[in-house]
Amino acid sequence: MTDLAKIQQQFMHLLQNKPNDFISHVADQGQLNAHDRLSIYRSAYKIRLTQVIEQDHEQLGKYLGDDLFDEMVTGYLRSYPSVNNSLREFSANLPIFLSETLPFKQHEILADIAKFERLLLMAFDAKDDITLTTEELEHVKDTDWPSLVLNLHGSIQLVKFNTSAVESFQALKNDSTPPIPRVDKTRHWIIWRTPDRMTEYKAIEKEEFNLLNLMEEKQNFSVLCQSLIKKHNPERIASLLINYINTWLSQGLIIRF
Repeated sequence: MTDLAKIQQQFMHLLQNKPNDFISHVADQGQLNAHDRLSIYRSAYKIRLTQVIEQDHEQLGKYLGDDLFDEMVTGYLRSYPSVNNSLREFSANLPIFLSETLPFKQHEILADIAKFERLLLMAFDAKDDITLTTEELEHVKDTDWPSLVLNLHGSIQLVKFNTSAVESFQALKNDSTPPIPRVDKTRHWIIWRTPDRMTEYKAIEKEEFNLLNLMEEKQNFSVLCQSLIKKHNPERIASLLINYINTWLSQGLIIRF
């Protein structure tokens, strides 16, 4: 490692409160000694990373309140120091931190809200894809349908929660009081970016959620039909699935072959 690289590494260790001797490279200046000068850099670094978490997880911050939010940021910076040149990924591990760290892990909804906000960012950042049209799908031959694989738009995120994470997110965004954390049954959600680059999300039934999961796994039309046999009349399955597909096409969820 070159001398410059060693100095740069020591500087990062300083910012991350790791053992270092970077102060030996800093001179006193004016009324500020070396320690005071370095404290300014360390504080500025923490403030910038705190701003990133505040921006990426605004509704989580509201849910926690100032004191718990500050405690979360301090603990997260200690457990997951920044290692990426892009700040977009800095708080990617926040849901894990909240699910494993006291006192936050005692409240499952906190990790869920953080995860939901991460998925919104991932949907927004996904690459552009050309969506499939009904007219293009109509050109598929009848004999090709059983082996047909429909590909989902890259922005699609599927998630399920046993808490009112999404409902609480919605309430906080509207400056309303969040509902109670626990819910009576698992909630299934889809998040995606529309063709006009708006991030959308909605609650869906378990059946639709499972079909979309199979599509993510690149399963063909025949497998999708097979997954519906236990619950539906076999004679209606193909038409039922076609109705789902038409809805997904209208929402821009399926991309061109």
